[in-house]
Amino acid sequence: MNLEQMVKIIDELAKERGTSRNKLLISCGVKFYVDNLQKGQVPKIDTVAKIADYLGVSIDYLAGRTDNPEVNK
Repeated sequence: MNLEQMVKIIDELAKERGTSRNKLLISCGVKFYVDNLQKGQVPKIDTVAKIADYLGVSIDYLAGRTDNPEVNK
């Protein structure tokens, strides 16, 4: 998992939604998530899932493993 890429994707999605990264993460209940990523701390899967669910994208999309943001249903 490329942590820098995940931060970039979160920033892009926040911008698309007309909000800041911090506001988006506060809404998800994970305020310090990006700070921890930038420090190189590997995220817990449940934290990634919260953000992905909030944004309506797949975990794989946040992790940079696919260009398709759709969630498999």
